[in-house]
Amino acid sequence: MKGFGRAFADELRAVRGDRGALLVLVGAVLIYALFYPLPYLPEVLKEVPAVVVDADHSALSRQLVRMLDTHELIAVRHEVPTLAEAEALVRAGRAGGILAIPLDFERTIRRGGSATVGVYTAAAYFLVYRQALTGFAEAIGTLSAGIEIRRLEATGLSPAQARARRDPVPLLMRPLFNPAEGYASYIVPSVLVLILQQTLLIGIGLLAGTASERREETAPASPLAGTLGRAAFYLSLYAIHTLLYFGAVVRIFGFPNYGRPATLAAFALPFLLAVIFLGLAVSHLFHRRETAIQALLFTSLPAVFLAGFSWPPEAVPRSLRLGSYLLPSTAGMAGFLRLDQMGATLAEVRIEWMTLWGLAVAYFLLAWLVAARRRSAPPR
Repeated sequence: MKGFGRAFADELRAVRGDRGALLVLVGAVLIYALFYPLPYLPEVLKEVPAVVVDADHSALSRQLVRMLDTHELIAVRHEVPTLAEAEALVRAGRAGGILAIPLDFERTIRRGGSATVGVYTAAAYFLVYRQALTGFAEAIGTLSAGIEIRRLEATGLSPAQARARRDPVPLLMRPLFNPAEGYASYIVPSVLVLILQQTLLIGIGLLAGTASERREETAPASPLAGTLGRAAFYLSLYAIHTLLYFGAVVRIFGFPNYGRPATLAAFALPFLLAVIFLGLAVSHLFHRRETAIQALLFTSLPAVFLAGFSWPPEAVPRSLRLGSYLLPSTAGMAGFLRLDQMGATLAEVRIEWMTLWGLAVAYFLLAWLVAARRRSAPPR
C-alpha cells in the first residue's frame, strides 16, 4: 500500500510540475470541451447558394424558382442566361448547385406532357451535395405534386380525393436518436471519446519521455504497486473528465442524451482502464517527450476511421477491422454512442463492454511486465 500511495503521489507531483503534461491532461480536455462543438452548433447546413438558368421565363418557371428560394436548404443567389456561366460560379465556390429550366417548360406541362428539369450539385463537397440535392428534389416534387393534384381536380375529384389519389401511401418519417438530423449530434459525442483517449495517451507518453530524458525513476520498488498507483491517479483524473463530457457538455450543447449515469459509469471504467494501461505500456518506448507527441498524434486520424462511425465498418478491410479492436476507442465509441444517444442498456453493449475489459486486463499485464523488466534492467 505504501508503494501504491507513493506511485499515486509521484504521478500527481510529476503532472503538477510539468506544464506540457498539465496542458494536455487538463487544459486540452477543457479547451476541447468548450470549443470543439462550437463550429457544429448550427447542426444542419442550410441556405446552400444556388444558381438558376431559366430558359423559359414563364409564370410556372418563376414559381418554381420562388419555391426553391423559400426552401430552408436553398438560397437562390444568382440567375444567369447560360449553363456555362452557372458552372463557372460553382467552380469558383460561389454556388453549390444549379437548376436548369428548359425552354417551353410551362407549355409542355400545360399540354399534359412531362418536362425535364436539370439539377447539378457540387458533389466534391458531400454535405453541400446532399443538402442541395434534397432541397432541389423537394421543391420540384412539391411543384409536380401541385400540378398533378390540379389535373385530378379537373376530372371532378375533390381536393381531398385528389390528394389521396396523388399520394395513396403517405410516408411519415421520424428520425430516431438524432431528431435534428444534425452533424454535431452525429460526430461530436463520438469524437469526445477519442479526445479522452488521445489526451490521456499523449499525457502519459509526455511524462515518460521527460523522465527518460532526465534519467529519472519515479516508480516505487514494486512494479505492481507502481503500475496500479499510477493507473489510480489517471483514473481519478479522467473520471472527472468523463463526467464533464457526458454529464455536462452533451447537455450544454443540446446533444441527444438518454444514457443512465450508472450505466455510463460502468462502461467508462473498463474504457479508461484500457487506455491508461495501454498508455503505461507504450510510454516506455518514448525516450524524448517530442517523440510521444509526434507518434500518438499520428494515431488520432486512423483511430477515427477505424472506429466505424465516420466510415462504414463494412467498407473497412477485415484485417484492419479486427486490428482496430486493439484500440479502446473502437469499442468505446460504439458503446458510448449507443448508451448515451440511443438509451441502450449495458446488456445491449455487452460485446463492447467485455472487449474493453479484455483490453484492460491484457494491457495491465503488459504494463506490469514492461515495468518489471524496466526495473530489472541495468541503468543506462
